[in-house]
Amino acid sequence: MTVPKDIKDIAPVDPQQQMLLIAKLLSKDVSIAGSNSFEALLSASLNQVDNHSELLDKGQAVQSFPPLQSSGPPLVNDRDNSRFKEILATVLKHEGSAYVQRDGGAESSRFGILQSTAKEYGYKGNIRNITRADAEAVYKKIWDKSGAASLPYPLSLVHFDTYVNSPAAAVKLLKKSGGNTGIYLEMRARRYTRLAELRPGRYARYLKGWMNRVADLRNMTSGQSEIQNVALNSINPSGKADNQTIKT
Repeated sequence: MTVPKDIKDIAPVDPQQQMLLIAKLLSKDVSIAGSNSFEALLSASLNQVDNHSELLDKGQAVQSFPPLQSSGPPLVNDRDNSRFKEILATVLKHEGSAYVQRDGGAESSRFGILQSTAKEYGYKGNIRNITRADAEAVYKKIWDKSGAASLPYPLSLVHFDTYVNSPAAAVKLLKKSGGNTGIYLEMRARRYTRLAELRPGRYARYLKGWMNRVADLRNMTSGQSEIQNVALNSINPSGKADNQTIKT
């Protein structure tokens, strides 16, 4: 094994190789002419390692090291997004995916989304052509606006489904129910009945579907309608005033 006679003979390419060289020298007890030569070799090698630390920070020569395990929380809360998707599946089951030319006697809709609502939340095309992915993106924005993400399940399900149907009514029912899903649904059912009675020519034909929707939510939340431990006053969904029509 050839030992460098001078610091200049040390190759400044790979600091790891230089450290291995030192290890071999120590393990094989290779004699070096003069202790100063060995100290110079050691010092030069360590300097090379220091000089290459910036390269290591940039990702070079690190593939031989195992990945570090992070003990912190994930940057994205996958559980929250999963809850949204689960609740959206129920909403879409209620709304359907068909194109409706005059939803509630007003404008056209698809996936339960009115043309004006789709435009408000960023969809630029004709509602007839909206895809499932586009509809989900619109509903995600509505979910964030409704305040449902801040509510415990199953109150979040009941509130979001109501909000999709009528934002302003959902805001009122959430506060008046005190967070009790059973009361929330009962008040929603009474509202539908009252609408059908007040304007039968416009709403009576939708009453059966509305009541079936409430019944389905009752079945899904059965046994979970106790008052939720949530500060409803801290939830401020920005539901605007009721449209002139109620979505079916």
